[in-house]
Amino acid sequence: MKKLFFVISFLFFGKNYSQISLSRIQGYWIKYQGEMKDGSDLSDRFTEDSGYTEYRINQNRLCMNSDPVHNINQSCFDFTLINNFIKTSQYSGYIIEKVTNDSLVLCEKIDGLADDKLKRSYFVKQEVIISKFREENKNEKNIIASKLFSPKTNGTIELDLNKAFKNNYSNFELIGNLKIYPGKKRIKTAITSSTQKDSSRIRTVKKVIDGSFEKWNLNGFEDYESVEIPFVLKSEITRTYWGIDVIFFTSDLTEFKRIYGINLQDARKSSDYYKLGLISYEKKNYLEAISYFSESFKFNPENIDALYNMAAIYFESGDKENACKVWLELSVLGQTEGKQLFIEKCN
Repeated sequence: MKKLFFVISFLFFGKNYSQISLSRIQGYWIKYQGEMKDGSDLSDRFTEDSGYTEYRINQNRLCMNSDPVHNINQSCFDFTLINNFIKTSQYSGYIIEKVTNDSLVLCEKIDGLADDKLKRSYFVKQEVIISKFREENKNEKNIIASKLFSPKTNGTIELDLNKAFKNNYSNFELIGNLKIYPGKKRIKTAITSSTQKDSSRIRTVKKVIDGSFEKWNLNGFEDYESVEIPFVLKSEITRTYWGIDVIFFTSDLTEFKRIYGINLQDARKSSDYYKLGLISYEKKNYLEAISYFSESFKFNPENIDALYNMAAIYFESGDKENACKVWLELSVLGQTEGKQLFIEKCN
């Protein structure tokens, strides 16, 4: 059996690389694309990492912010630059695969993880993005912001909304946009669609966002008459969760599922079935193991490992036809190893 994920293989970082100077990687970098190190598409378990992320490298400190609106939502840590390796801990860091004046490619290096578990990220200098946006909109006075070019707040709008509702939540979703008027020093919020009929709750949402002008950093946006930012909002109350979430730069409510993924209960069920699958395999109960891995994937379609294990067990037990079906499914999901196994074993 070639691939069960309770087996750990160790990777070692080679030392035959030339030294990259710190000055070449310093500055603001924006991630615009991601993939797994083996070339696979980012599986759903990594979709939260596949979009916008800002990396700020200053001296020997790396700060990451995956929220283009909230400037304070960032994490920072120290690193040591060794040849082309950004070492962030004893066992992990980033390999600098490419760096130019305008572009940067980083790949995770974590001891014990194989290539299909490590992420590669592609970056462009922030100044390049800003310059391009300004050139494309040089005659515009009213613009629509994007993840790559947007004002930032020094606070968190979500926190302000949750405080305003004072734990009096209900289940509703809405679509809207906020317009910042730098010259007039005000914000106007419009709600274009809502599942909530209670106008008082909608008024509360608008009041909080309209009152947030002083929290916005508008450096670089002073010359625009208005800067529009679309958003979706979800208020939810269940046994295990209550609160308000906001996603900016979209009018698509399905973004909540894409970003926040499955619910906690389904994730736990998937994990439990996965563990049962491993136990059944160790006992050589192959059909039972396949059934458990199938249930694991059903409850959590982000668990690509369950599919790999199913295919491996099918093949080991002599059921090549079903193994090939699963490898084909992995190929469709953009998994490089799944595609390679399908080509090698099924043609």
